[in-house]
Amino acid sequence: FIGSLRMMMTVPGSAVLRLAAVVALVVGSIWGSWMLLPKMEYLPEGNRNLVIAMMLPPSGYNIDQMIKLGRRVEDDMAKYWESEPGSPEEATLEGPRMKNFFFVASGGQLFMGAAAEDPLRAGEMVPVLRKAGGRIPGVIPIVFQSSLFQGGLSGGRTIDVDITGPSIERLGQLGFEVLSRSAENGAFPPVKKLPSGDLVSTGHQVTPRSNLESTNPELHILPKWEQAADLGISTEELGYAVNALVDGAYAGDYWQNGRKIDLVIYGADEFARRTQDLESLPVSTRSGKVVNIGSLANIKSTGGPEVVNHIERQRAVTIQIKPSLSMPLDEAIALADLKIRQPLLSSPLTEGGLYQIRFAGTADKLQDTKRAMQGSLIMAGLITYLLMCGLFESYFYPLIIMTSVALGMVGGFGGLAVLNLFSAQALDTLTMLGFVILIGTVVNNAILIVHQALQNMKGGMDHQTAILDSTRTRLRPIFMSTITTVLGMLPLVVPMPSWSGNKLVFIPGAGSELYRGLGSVVLGGLIVSTLFTLVMIPLSFSLALDARQLFARLSGRSPRVPVPPLNGDG
Repeated sequence: FIGSLRMMMTVPGSAVLRLAAVVALVVGSIWGSWMLLPKMEYLPEGNRNLVIAMMLPPSGYNIDQMIKLGRRVEDDMAKYWESEPGSPEEATLEGPRMKNFFFVASGGQLFMGAAAEDPLRAGEMVPVLRKAGGRIPGVIPIVFQSSLFQGGLSGGRTIDVDITGPSIERLGQLGFEVLSRSAENGAFPPVKKLPSGDLVSTGHQVTPRSNLESTNPELHILPKWEQAADLGISTEELGYAVNALVDGAYAGDYWQNGRKIDLVIYGADEFARRTQDLESLPVSTRSGKVVNIGSLANIKSTGGPEVVNHIERQRAVTIQIKPSLSMPLDEAIALADLKIRQPLLSSPLTEGGLYQIRFAGTADKLQDTKRAMQGSLIMAGLITYLLMCGLFESYFYPLIIMTSVALGMVGGFGGLAVLNLFSAQALDTLTMLGFVILIGTVVNNAILIVHQALQNMKGGMDHQTAILDSTRTRLRPIFMSTITTVLGMLPLVVPMPSWSGNKLVFIPGAGSELYRGLGSVVLGGLIVSTLFTLVMIPLSFSLALDARQLFARLSGRSPRVPVPPLNGDG
């Protein structure tokens, strides 16, 4: 190895050869990093032993009907905790045995939860609960494994498609359009058809988080403007009268012994028990004449949404897309933008920008994290460079050392790619921290070579001999430190062996997905940078010193390479 380096430094035309080798390594590292760059995730799932299911029934179900639905699903799932371990009944189950199961009926939703006896098999309960809910006509099951980092009912990695605009009816149309472009034959179909004709689940879930149908019964009071004006009644006065007669209206404050009591005008219930009674309710005009509401307004029975959500004071509806675990969130965002958002923004439904479509939820957090992580990588590289400038008392030598960072980057992406051959691992936030660690780690081997070469030059060696001797003497310490580091971090990536029956198996432990990506990045970066740093740093260092000496001769200065004082002596 040292002989090959000596030949590359001393043969005629070696400068061109060294330059070609260095450029090939640097450009190849950048190109390899770009080619191996995977799509990004926000946070690892860190799945807990808890599966959440929300059953959305058809409109109009009351609490009693919701409880009946819950009992029906509970009876269907009872075999998953009643079967004995190792029994023939357990062998026929489509998922693991359950340790806990519960359901809660509240409002217009049926909320369920389940935990498995084997925590590592909790994810297998998702299709079981989804299938049980899908057997009930009209019920939309939303089932996911609870995330360790992102609690609540969002299920962790989600894309919230927020649609804002003035008209509730048009927002509902846009919401249904997003659903049609997402589910079924759209960008995120819940099932796909195999060549055999069988339907299998894709893992995608598309759910309306807002009520898209105006089915909640409402009574609209539409004033007769001319009649109301003739009687001297404004819209505000008419609304206040209706509010007081039907539901009670605030009139003022009454103070008693220092306590404030709200005074409310409230009509007797017997006059407003039925919807048709509203037209007969009396309203007193300013002239003292009493007329009924039917002579001042038309009463229309219609439907409306249960809740009107607002985003930045604009009416809004939300469609939530939860892509499958096999699709990185960054890829899902790009797909949703291409197949859903952009076509809808250019369609007549948005009325030329009057209605806006934005991505929120975890998708929005991912974009913020990408920008923050890019800034962190740049800052880590800058701090590392400036620190070495202070230690070497030079801006020149640290530039040579920093070229090894490119080798660490391609090695990190390569390690992640190798890991994905055996176990799916996305480029999430914790995995990206591995690249920040690499910036401060891969430069260590280059520092050893450059530092020892400078010490040799202080002893009187020419720079080529000094670099070769430095590489030769630092070879053993570099490999020793790298091998011990790699072996020490290997358990982060490689599953630990365990006995299952009479066989030795390798099973990743619970929570291993949290640190597995980080370990693979650091290991891959260390291995690749160690191997190629031993070639690139000597060649680039010698090439830079040759160029510096040539520039000194052309400018009439001394060709001697100035060596900065190290370790406080000079």
